[in-house]
Amino acid sequence: MLDEKEIVIKDACILFDLVDLNLLGVFFQLALNSFTTPQVIGEITNEEQWVKISRYIDDRTLKIDDEGHFETILEIYEKHPGLSIADSSVLELAIRKKAIIFSSDGSLRKISTRNNLIVRGILWIIEELYKKEIISLDTVLNKLDMYTKNLFKLLIFR
Repeated sequence: MLDEKEIVIKDACILFDLVDLNLLGVFFQLALNSFTTPQVIGEITNEEQWVKISRYIDDRTLKIDDEGHFETILEIYEKHPGLSIADSSVLELAIRKKAIIFSSDGSLRKISTRNNLIVRGILWIIEELYKKEIISLDTVLNKLDMYTKNLFKLLIFR
């Protein structure tokens, strides 16, 4: 279980999953100190997703950390060909802040683990929401069903 002082960094995939599962607002009820990077925000091209995410940026529930050095981000990017610039910015931020990363990206998860960082995903978030009694068991089952259907669609329409 996370303690409320720990910092959380999300990548775009996790943000999209939270939006698609209609869990973005309840995620922030976990009262975590949530950060992401401008590069991750730049990956949000869907207007509907942007509207939902931007309200949490506007009220600073989701903070944008722009203190990362581009040279360091570029070094990470060049060292790890499987990462995008956005992924590299998340990794730089997590290393700098010694933070937990929320990601569903396989490459980012592997490289983060190699850097001794804790990585969590959408299933962990759903479990925490249930443990803290923010969502019910029925909601958990519904969201897991939605998530598996979304994954299935992605696999079929790749």
